[in-house]
Amino acid sequence: MVGEPLKKLRRDNGALALYKQVQERLREEIASGKLKEGDLIPSEQELARGYGVSQGTVRKAILDLTHQGIFYRKQGKGTFVVFDKASRGRYRNFRFVNGLNSELVNVNLGFVKIGVIPARGEVAQYLQLRNGAKVIRLDRMGKIGDEFLVYTISYLPKHLYKGLEKYTAEDFLKNTLWKLQEIYFGIRVEKREEFISAVAADAEMARLLEAERGTPLLRLEVKLTSFSGAIVEYRVSHCHLGHLRFYINQLGI
Repeated sequence: MVGEPLKKLRRDNGALALYKQVQERLREEIASGKLKEGDLIPSEQELARGYGVSQGTVRKAILDLTHQGIFYRKQGKGTFVVFDKASRGRYRNFRFVNGLNSELVNVNLGFVKIGVIPARGEVAQYLQLRNGAKVIRLDRMGKIGDEFLVYTISYLPKHLYKGLEKYTAEDFLKNTLWKLQEIYFGIRVEKREEFISAVAADAEMARLLEAERGTPLLRLEVKLTSFSGAIVEYRVSHCHLGHLRFYINQLGI
């Protein structure tokens, strides 16, 4: 049986609603490995008994986590743990298409390197950190089909991601950065801002993407803000798209 009885909800202003407490407990079960990616979670009735709450409370918690992309439901089968593999959330970072259609191409990000650096210039400014504060720099390459067409660098405030700099290429095969943010580090992203520009490949980016120097590249800058108002990631990606297009869908326009 997953879970132990939850403490009764405190009535002070800082208390979490019961369904939020259930969500946090389920996140803990995932982070600890008791619930793994692809696992069928216990039924609502079992969880309600285990946590000492009503079935309605459990249902609300599960629905919310499903909307967040952490769980998914199979008709007639139950609710399963997922992070991004069975969800269109995997395309949040790169929305590229062939031609004028809405079928997104798959971008497979692979680990390149990770380390701790001092925040300088725009990195410090965009992360709202003092100059010289420690940040984790994570470099990854994106493969579309058989070609490496994306180079992306994530800058992450070290105090929010304690120990992430020790993760290896193998760790990143098992875990997406989104999964680590949401589950292991408890970082809930409320706002995502994207800034798109066109640039010419400099010598370094031309080498990394195996393109000619001066080749037009799409530069994507992303800033993620948590529910607490903290900037939790600043990401810069350079994309050699060729025949691909960046896809945006805005309802009503």
